[in-house]
Amino acid sequence: MRYMKSRVFVIEDHALMRRSIVEALKRESDLAVCGQAEDAQEALAAIASLQPDVVLTDIQLKTSSGLDLIKALHERSPALPIVATTMFDVSRTERLARAAGAWGFASKQDGP
Repeated sequence: MRYMKSRVFVIEDHALMRRSIVEALKRESDLAVCGQAEDAQEALAAIASLQPDVVLTDIQLKTSSGLDLIKALHERSPALPIVATTMFDVSRTERLARAAGAWGFASKQDGP
C-alpha cells in the first residue's frame, strides 16, 4: 500500500519567505506542496482547480487581507483546513484568524 502525502497550498506575498516555507514543507515526509500564490486572487483560482488538502496562508498580504481570504475559502469549502501565519501581534491575529475560519495558527517567529 502506498502512503499518500497531504497536499499543501502556500500563500505568502514575500518571495523569500514563501520559498523558505516551501522548502521546510518539502522536508516533511508526509507533506507535498501542490501550489503557491502571492495574493488572494491568484490563490482562490489555483485552489479551486488544485483542490489541496490544506492551505497555509499569511494574514498580511500586500494586495489583500489574509483574513478576507480565509473567510472566502471557508465559505467555499468549510471542510478545507486552513492554517494562518503571521509575524505581528500573534495573540490578536490568531483570534481573528480562527474567527474567520482558520483551523490552525503558526507564528513565523517560531521558525520551522
